Amino acid sequence: MEIPLPFLLGVAVLLGSWLTWLAVRRPDRRRLAWRLLASWGAVACLVLLLVPPKITRTYNASEVLLLTDGYSPDTLQRLLKSLKPRPQVYGLNLEANAAQPVANLTAFLKQHPEVKTIHVLGHGLPSEEMPASDSLRFVPHLSEIPAGVLAASWPKEVTLGEEVQVQGTFHTASAQETKVFLHASGEARDSAVVKKRAKAFRLRFTPKTAGKFVYTLRWTGVNDSVYQEAVPVEVKASRPLSVLVLSSAPSFEVKFLKNFLSQQGHRVAIRTQVSKGVFQTEVVNLTSTKLDRLTTGLLQKSDAVLLDETALQNLSDAEKQALQQAVRQQGLGMLTTLSQPSFKAIPFFAETVFKPVSQKQPRNGAVRWQGLASSNAVLFLPTRVFQLKEGQQAMVWEQNPRQALAVRYRRGMGQVGVSVLPETFPLVLEGKETLYQQYWATVLNAIAKPAEEPSLAVMPSVPQAHQLLQVSFSANSSSHEVTFQSLKGGDAAPVLVQPSSLLQEQQQGLLWPQETGWYSVLTSNGQEYTTFVQPENSWQTQKLRQQQQAFLKLVKQSAASPDTQSMQVHTDFPLWVIGLFLLVSLSYLWLEEKL
Repeated sequence: MEIPLPFLLGVAVLLGSWLTWLAVRRPDRRRLAWRLLASWGAVACLVLLLVPPKITRTYNASEVLLLTDGYSPDTLQRLLKSLKPRPQVYGLNLEANAAQPVANLTAFLKQHPEVKTIHVLGHGLPSEEMPASDSLRFVPHLSEIPAGVLAASWPKEVTLGEEVQVQGTFHTASAQETKVFLHASGEARDSAVVKKRAKAFRLRFTPKTAGKFVYTLRWTGVNDSVYQEAVPVEVKASRPLSVLVLSSAPSFEVKFLKNFLSQQGHRVAIRTQVSKGVFQTEVVNLTSTKLDRLTTGLLQKSDAVLLDETALQNLSDAEKQALQQAVRQQGLGMLTTLSQPSFKAIPFFAETVFKPVSQKQPRNGAVRWQGLASSNAVLFLPTRVFQLKEGQQAMVWEQNPRQALAVRYRRGMGQVGVSVLPETFPLVLEGKETLYQQYWATVLNAIAKPAEEPSLAVMPSVPQAHQLLQVSFSANSSSHEVTFQSLKGGDAAPVLVQPSSLLQEQQQGLLWPQETGWYSVLTSNGQEYTTFVQPENSWQTQKLRQQQQAFLKLVKQSAASPDTQSMQVHTDFPLWVIGLFLLVSLSYLWLEEKL
């Protein structure tokens, strides 16, 4: 019940008068003034406790401070001192002293339409909290993001023998250098030193066995804490290829190539011209096949065709036309090796331009290709190299890719390769079988007919636990079923699938993984897709950088500075101050009487 103020003041006057009468009639009149002051002070405190006074403060009604995750208290205090009139402080999904909580920014702005300028402290607004309003002005006061990986890329799948390259940018929170390691199979395989805030890095590792692996990027923070990010890679066994070799004459190059391909499990068919119109044929890992003439059926069964320039010239027009058609329409890959004296462009089969090198005579030199860590591959080099044209890519080169020794370019669905290295078998004679195998694995993988990939995809490409994922695949009917199962074990969970609203032949489903690890997505028609679900708090530095960049983009699109509008806010006077003064007054009255 609220006490009327006149009644309360009347009671207070009577109480104060009674205390004054008691103090005056005392025989000991020492400290009379202090006793009277303490008496009336106690009476005033009692009145103020029953009717608390209000404090009126002037705030900027159109301007607020919004605290987000990672805000700096020093920045907050600096803004409170510099901004006049003082704006109110709010915290977005966080608790902070003297900050009023805000659970949803859009709802807050609807409740406070007078707010036109928002000073954002911390790491910026998350994408789901960015309001769609042209009348707001955002002022960023962003905190520095923590040390970690800003961006990273690596192949999600590699073939056994290929190198895994992890490259990206690392951000350090100070000028102190940081060493980033790539861990695989429990050991540090490669490292890079990062300093000066942000720097690109590249780490490499060649897996020795096939399987699904989770490598890690690791580094040590300033407080000696060890941080890491998962790098999942699926290492697949080499895909067996069907290779057709057309040779104009018996040679050691074809012999060594046949041995290499057969040892790797590839299917090999060789046709060697012995004399005009007479051929010698040989097949490995294949049933008997007629090779006397190139036909559409023969080329359809092949993934790559390797031939030299003379063998190409000896082909009939019908065979050349069949080759071109197989490359364009079926994705067949082919590699033509040009002889040393020729250096002439051949329509479709060798549409290349040559440029001379400094040496006038053929010589031995080191050759390089993608993923080669050393320069020990020494071969007999020609006097001219390829000058790359638009759409051409270097497969093998001398000092750098601009000195290409083997190139490829797309024609229709297939790849056409051209090489000026007629002999690579000397690598085997020198005991460099590994380099020889890497060379041909690189060339064949670059030009071979692509494998049939399942038309199944999971988005986003780097899924995380407790995050909604979308699976999509092509299907001719709506009767397909999809299951989602962790490879750690457990029952397969069915996925609700429905037709896409954009593509009639596309099916879509939603997934919700609850834990990290490898998962398998399997459709009833045999399509399978494996994906790795990252921890929920992974790649935080990258997320914060993307969040800040998106927020700064919003800042550029925000409105101009509006006119300042003031508002008065009434708050209760702190009762603890009144209570403390009351306690001091009563204590003095009690103690003074004892003296």
